[in-house]
Amino acid sequence: MDIDFTRLRYFVAVADELHFKRAADKLMITPPPLSKQIKLLEKELGGPLFERGYHDVRLTPLGQRLVGPAREILRQVEEFKAVATQAVRGLAPVRVSATAYAPSDLLGELEAAIASLPVPTEFSVPGSAAEVTAKLIAGQAELGLIHLPANDKRLRYKVVASYQGGIAVRFDDPLAAKDLVSIEELRDREVAIDVARPNPVVLAGLTRGLNRKGVHRIVRTTNQRGGEVEMATQVFNRHLVAVVSYAPDSFIGKIFSPPEFKLIPLDESTWAPAEIALAWVPERVQARLTEVELMVEQIADRLGPVHRGA
Repeated sequence: MDIDFTRLRYFVAVADELHFKRAADKLMITPPPLSKQIKLLEKELGGPLFERGYHDVRLTPLGQRLVGPAREILRQVEEFKAVATQAVRGLAPVRVSATAYAPSDLLGELEAAIASLPVPTEFSVPGSAAEVTAKLIAGQAELGLIHLPANDKRLRYKVVASYQGGIAVRFDDPLAAKDLVSIEELRDREVAIDVARPNPVVLAGLTRGLNRKGVHRIVRTTNQRGGEVEMATQVFNRHLVAVVSYAPDSFIGKIFSPPEFKLIPLDESTWAPAEIALAWVPERVQARLTEVELMVEQIADRLGPVHRGA
């Protein structure tokens, strides 16, 4: 029995989505050829892989038994290709750096996406987006995850995540009774934005944005990088409002969690989402530009929907 690896990939995509149209979109093909290839695979295997209903698609017992081995075969194929590429080309690993101030769930997904690529890579989380940018400019990394805006015109980037703005307050704060807050409601409050302090560009932009909305009582809660716990302590003790990303599964989100705190989304009509992007410097990766740009597309595809936290 000769099994086509492309058909296995199509099988796994449909198994993941349980929907032929969504699987076809994910594979960037149309549903008819996808359905045809699945039927050919079923013929090769001697039995149906899916039960096709009018409104749903389900794995058959045969499909349930084969989807795990199919994933493992595809993983081994990608690993084989990566080893072959490294051996034939003798390529150095593509170095990927990420800001430590991105939401931790996104960092975990990014690391998993990088590990699945068919090229050798090195992943690190050196610190702020400014430090990641400096590595890209110096040629010490080929790809970086940064917060926008980016102030260096040599950078090219692709947005991979957009997080709704949020605030964190004490559990007994008057704002804690709300499920959605407008930025204008912070005009008479002391507001902390220390999470942006490691990136001067983002900090300045955040300050200007708040000032334009009439929020001027911006206070400092910590003088150190990585002082999120100290920031939370001061928010609690001084009844401050912390402006953060609304990302409950992130490190910051878990610090500002019940019962001591409440994390509340900001009305997007009053406050724009925070954007995070994969960035690179074309002049620093000239020989590998096509490879790096392909990696960006593959990683962006693995990270899924751009908008998060809403």
